[in-house]
Amino acid sequence: MVTSQEAKSARLRELCTQRLSKRRLILASNRGPIEYHVTEGGQLQARRGSGSVVTALSSLSQYVELVWIASAMGEGDREVTRRTQGGRIRVPLAGEKLYLHFIVTPRNSYHKFYNIFCNPLLWFLQHHMWDCTHSPNIDHVVYDAWENGYIPVNEAFARAIIDEVAGDKTPGLILLNDYHLYLASTYIRRELPNHIIQHFIHIPWPSPRYWQLLPSSMRQALFRSLCTSDIVGLQTARDVYSFLDCCQAFIDEADIDYGHQMVQIDGHIVQVKAYPISVDVAGLKKMVASTRLQGVSGETASSLWGTDDIASR
Repeated sequence: MVTSQEAKSARLRELCTQRLSKRRLILASNRGPIEYHVTEGGQLQARRGSGSVVTALSSLSQYVELVWIASAMGEGDREVTRRTQGGRIRVPLAGEKLYLHFIVTPRNSYHKFYNIFCNPLLWFLQHHMWDCTHSPNIDHVVYDAWENGYIPVNEAFARAIIDEVAGDKTPGLILLNDYHLYLASTYIRRELPNHIIQHFIHIPWPSPRYWQLLPSSMRQALFRSLCTSDIVGLQTARDVYSFLDCCQAFIDEADIDYGHQMVQIDGHIVQVKAYPISVDVAGLKKMVASTRLQGVSGETASSLWGTDDIASR
C-alpha cells in the first residue's frame, strides 16, 4: 500500500523530471548543504549544514542533479577546496545527485560582508528591528563593508555561477537565495542574458518607508539588481505588494503591474510571486521524537521549573 508521503514523493519526482530534466540547475546561497570539519587526525569530516535555506532546498538533489554554490564557512571548507583545486565536490550523501562548489573569500572581506552588512544591517532592517530614531548608523564602516565586503562577495558568487555554465549548451536555471546575494543577478545577467534567474527571499520585505533607512545608492543597486531576475519569490502576498511598492517608489522608469504582479524596466519583465516555503515537517517530527532531544527537553524543563513535565505547568 502506497502511503501519502510516498505518493507525494513520487509526484515530486515526476514534476522534477518534467520541468527540470532539460535544464542545468544551479543553486546559490551563503550556507551550503554540507560543511566540512577537520578532525584531530587531519581528516575531513562532512556534516549536514544548518539554516533555513538548507532545510528548505536540500532535498531537491534527491530528484534532480544539483550544483550548489556556497561560501566556505570554516577551515574544513577551505581545506577541501584547496584539495580539489577549487573544483566541484561530489557530496557524499546516499541517493542524492549533489555537487558542491565553495566560494573562498578573504576572511576580512567575508567578515565585512556577513558580520557588518548582511546580518546587523539587512537582516535587522527586513525584520523591522531598527529603532529608527537612533539606528542604523550608516557610517564609514558600513560604506566600507558595502564596497569591500558585500560587493566583492556577490561578484565572486556571480563569477562562479557564470563559470559553472560556461560552454554548456543546456539552458540554466539559476536559483539565488536570500539577502546575502541581492547584487549577484546584475553581474550574472550581463554575461548570461538567456538563462532563467530566480531570486527567492526567505525573510520579510518591508515597505518603502523602512527601506529609506538605507542610502539611496545602496537601495538603488539592490532593487535594480533584483529586477534583472526573471522571478523574485517571497514568502507572503503582503511581501509581494511591498516589493512592488518599493519598485514604484525607488525606480523612476519601472512600470508596475499590480494585477499581474510584474515589474518592467527597459523591456525586461520580472515576475514577483509569493511562494511560501515549508519547514521539513518529517525531519522535525523525527527530531522531536529522538531520544537525544527528549533528554535535552527534560533537562531544560527541570532547570526552569524543577520538573521534567512541562505540560503540568
